[in-house]
Amino acid sequence: MKKSLPSYQTTHPYWKQYQGFFPEEVRLGEHTVPEEEWWESNGVNMHIDRLPAPESSLKILFIHGAGGNGRLLAPYARMLQRHGYEVVSPDLPPYGLSYVMSGTRINYELWIELLVSLIEREHKKDGKPIVVLGSSIGGMLAYHTSARSKHVKGLIATTFVDTSNQEMRDQLAPNRLVSRAGKRMMDMFPALLDHVRISVKQVSRMQLITNNKDLTRLIMNDPQAAATRIPLELLRTFLNKKPEVSPEQFNQCPVLLVHPDLDPMTPIRFSQSFFDRLVVDKECVILEGAGHFPIEQPGLNQLEVAVLRFLQQIQ
Repeated sequence: MKKSLPSYQTTHPYWKQYQGFFPEEVRLGEHTVPEEEWWESNGVNMHIDRLPAPESSLKILFIHGAGGNGRLLAPYARMLQRHGYEVVSPDLPPYGLSYVMSGTRINYELWIELLVSLIEREHKKDGKPIVVLGSSIGGMLAYHTSARSKHVKGLIATTFVDTSNQEMRDQLAPNRLVSRAGKRMMDMFPALLDHVRISVKQVSRMQLITNNKDLTRLIMNDPQAAATRIPLELLRTFLNKKPEVSPEQFNQCPVLLVHPDLDPMTPIRFSQSFFDRLVVDKECVILEGAGHFPIEQPGLNQLEVAVLRFLQQIQ
């Protein structure tokens, strides 16, 4: 790795503060930190965390949500690596350590293109099938990505946030002034507003990201996560995204929804309405006692069991 590039290990150690909220067996330690990689694609210098497993029969692409990054999810990735699965966790710009090159616009389409390109890159390396795992809004992002990539053989999501639904947009925003009037302003004046950067905390219910006040505070103050300022173009294009393939027409792969039971940020009914329309092989597992960012038991164990069972079925 070039010395000039940032690193979670040397220059950005904030993530270490999260480890105490996870079971000891999946915490990141001196010998269990992900390998860090950099990859240039679509005008982006992308940071990637990799937890290798050379004997793994498939690879998991772990997709974070708004206010997150790949390293924040690393204990969940470690959970899967312990069972023999390789996990690749990119930072989607402007989150984490990834950054765009001059002239590159950050929008939701860029995120999808980056993920599709990354899947193509990983598949070319060894031909292993890819399973996409999306956390929070990363679940719907995983769906959009799966609809475009023939290499995806399984889709796992903690939520399906379909922002083509006005009720869903109202739920995500702190109030209807933001979800309705704010969206109208962005749609009317993109040339004026797209470049403006704001914190995702100003336009979402980020205070509900976990059910643990100390963990929520850490995430909200993380300069590589929820404290990152995003361009309004990313927010506008996210809110306007409609599925290119309707759930009734989606036939790429089986789907597992592992939805937290106690999730005030994105209650189960929103994901359920999208999930129910899917016609592929599918399963929904409710994570008992778990919040939007699931660290509570027994939900955390149920997450592990359900995901491992799903992966074994794909193999």
